[in-house]
Amino acid sequence: MIAPRALVLAALVFAAGCSVPGSPVAMDEASARAAAKALVSARPREIRLDGFTGAQVCALLTEAQQRELGLDFVMAAQAGDRFDNRGCSFSRAGRQPRYAYGVTPVPQEGADVWLRPGATDLEVQVVTVAGFPAVQNRRSTDGRGCFVDVSVADGQRLGIQYSYDTEPVPLTAAELCGRAVAMAELATRNLVELRGRR
Repeated sequence: MIAPRALVLAALVFAAGCSVPGSPVAMDEASARAAAKALVSARPREIRLDGFTGAQVCALLTEAQQRELGLDFVMAAQAGDRFDNRGCSFSRAGRQPRYAYGVTPVPQEGADVWLRPGATDLEVQVVTVAGFPAVQNRRSTDGRGCFVDVSVADGQRLGIQYSYDTEPVPLTAAELCGRAVAMAELATRNLVELRGRR
């Protein structure tokens, strides 16, 4: 299991960070515009993701942080997303239970993509991650994982995915998303340290 300290962080971040109740994304246009505007206005600074890919993303977590999360395998993505962005997979692959975190920089699209009216059938929450606004999203039929996209710059987001890969899945939706938010918090803080001085 994830180290107790990491679990506490997940619980605290998830409980304290939510600013909009979880609900399907079927917002009216005015609500979606207001939520998208909040994502930009609440950002403490801009961290650009241009040129940040593959092995650089895999260097976001220290070895000590990986051990704290119970991880034992790190690999740069072999395939890109729909924009061909290459992120990194941090996983617990050598023992039970198995789970993984995916971290993908998306410099072509902001986190507000999930707040467009009718754009998706996901359940969406606006949360705060390391002081940055973010969008947590998951399908109600997905009992394994959760996504968090951190609004790190105008039109750019850092995407985090948590996936529990052992049956049965003993975690609730809130716990799955709590772990995604905890990783997003850690990755974003490290990103600020790594690229925030540019």
